[in-house]
Amino acid sequence: MPSELHSYMEDFLSYIARERGFSQNTVAGYRNDLGQFLLLAMQRGVRTVADLTETHVLAWIAQMQEQKFSENSVARKLGALHSFARYLVVAGARKDDFMANIPSRKRPARLPRALSMDSVERLLHIPDPQDPRSLRDQALCELLYATGLRVSELCALTVDDVDWEAGMIRCYGKGRKERLVPMGKTAAEYLALYLEKRRQVLQTGQEPVPRERRRGRPRATGIGLKEAASPYLFPNQRGGMLTRVQVRLILRERAAKAEINEPVSPHVIRHSFATHLLSQGADLRTIQELLGHRQITTTEIYTHVSNLRLKEVYKQKHPRAR
Repeated sequence: MPSELHSYMEDFLSYIARERGFSQNTVAGYRNDLGQFLLLAMQRGVRTVADLTETHVLAWIAQMQEQKFSENSVARKLGALHSFARYLVVAGARKDDFMANIPSRKRPARLPRALSMDSVERLLHIPDPQDPRSLRDQALCELLYATGLRVSELCALTVDDVDWEAGMIRCYGKGRKERLVPMGKTAAEYLALYLEKRRQVLQTGQEPVPRERRRGRPRATGIGLKEAASPYLFPNQRGGMLTRVQVRLILRERAAKAEINEPVSPHVIRHSFATHLLSQGADLRTIQELLGHRQITTTEIYTHVSNLRLKEVYKQKHPRAR
């Protein structure tokens, strides 16, 4: 990529990360989207940001349509390009916005999937409370459902983010906005048990003995010293931060054991948290604060989910509905 294009793209990504507070995942998505557009533009002779025109954008849209990109993906990518185009004007790289005549596309609304309360109960059933590894996963799942945290927020939690006296969890959402969320009695109990196991490991200094094998390699089921000493609330075995993929795998394994035949992911648990609160009478403003939504319109989608559920129950139970 020509140095000027690369330089402005990196400056923009740095700006949205530092000044706008965008998450690492969002910045990575913008990098991928802008990289795709600039590659197409370069193939058509673009070497500087001044060369970018509406024609290049229309060619990119046509390419995405040929490749069968979803409407949601196209809307997201054009949103990233709109932000980049406005940044170039503010930064003085261009006098005009080359995206000015390209309308923004509204992402199609998708109703979130949520588990039933019965499915959540089965997912949270712990088969072996004496196994430290099972304890960690149990505490993680309990806290995820009790708080409705985003998976990125959950992974970044540290031991110091727990306010035991107040029964609250401190987390940092989008834009590094801090919020406090109640963690609930059950989640607090399992979390205390898991942290006590870690404390015991630190006191004894004993490493776990490998008891299982996966793909021919020994796997320790207990808690090691690195995990026990980690500042993270739910660390991996090396003491580092759990990844989103690892949390997803934990949920997938537990869902399989619970014989839940529908997709289970951290986001599904977050949706279940909000949907169940609403069905039990919680108001939207409270749910908005708990989820860390900037706008109430984002939270309002759960009213549609509840309405759909009401219709299903009505059709199944009312004698005159069929």
